[in-house]
Amino acid sequence: MAKAYLLKFWIFISFSICQQRLFSQVYSNNGDAKEKHFIYEVKEIDEFFERFNDDPASFIRSVYKARHVKFNINRQQLIRSLFNYENMSWDSVMMNTFISEVTKKKKPIYLDFYGGNWYAELTCKFKYNSSSIVIPIIMKIEMTQNKGSKWMIVAVGSSTLKSKIVVTEMAQSKMKTKIISPTSYGTNFVSLKRAFEDKENLSGYFETFYLKRSHMLEFYNAILNHEIEFLDVTKIKYHFLVADKWIFTVENFPREALNSGWLINHIERVSSFGMEEYRNKLLSGN
Repeated sequence: MAKAYLLKFWIFISFSICQQRLFSQVYSNNGDAKEKHFIYEVKEIDEFFERFNDDPASFIRSVYKARHVKFNINRQQLIRSLFNYENMSWDSVMMNTFISEVTKKKKPIYLDFYGGNWYAELTCKFKYNSSSIVIPIIMKIEMTQNKGSKWMIVAVGSSTLKSKIVVTEMAQSKMKTKIISPTSYGTNFVSLKRAFEDKENLSGYFETFYLKRSHMLEFYNAILNHEIEFLDVTKIKYHFLVADKWIFTVENFPREALNSGWLINHIERVSSFGMEEYRNKLLSGN
């Protein structure tokens, strides 16, 4: 009974709209604090989707259910808890408008993990000419013919890379079943190393529609001809383009606080033109 009361107390504290500063509170290094942190931290991007959509099967709901505690947190409060409150001064009017629009009763707006309106921006480190360079890579989820899904490279950012060998067309992938798994976010996209080493199927990991965009072909050539070697992903940022009017980015804030993990770090309202301009800039690698 005491544990149930304690959990209810922390639920009230953590999701109180009037006390947003508590989201960034740091707790002492003890068992109860670690447990609370584990419950409320948005550990992976799929958990961000769960919280934003108030998924009945979400991790946080499953914890409440397992402890026989009633889940009294509404979707507006859940979305509000997904903003990064540490060292951020949010426009409360914009935030309230956004939350109100996505949670309206008649036509609520949900995020679709398998939809085409969000992108992963990976800051990748490569070995190049006995040193290392950073190359941004933009990826998105696409559906496969067998109703599965996969990550595809849709854009490459600018860098100091200069490929010596030029191939104007990508060779057909020999095995179309070779993919970058949709769950690769959970391993910091380490599967990119395997993909870049798979020269016979290299084209299968690229969205060839965007091949002629800046930097894409040069990057493909450099990978194909062993001019660069993938080392790791040093940073990930997710871009969400919502309802033709909202753009927000999500980044990871690993700290010992309830307000931690994958959180919204920037949001803006744009026109339809502004939305397409943002998308084109993202996909042009600039």
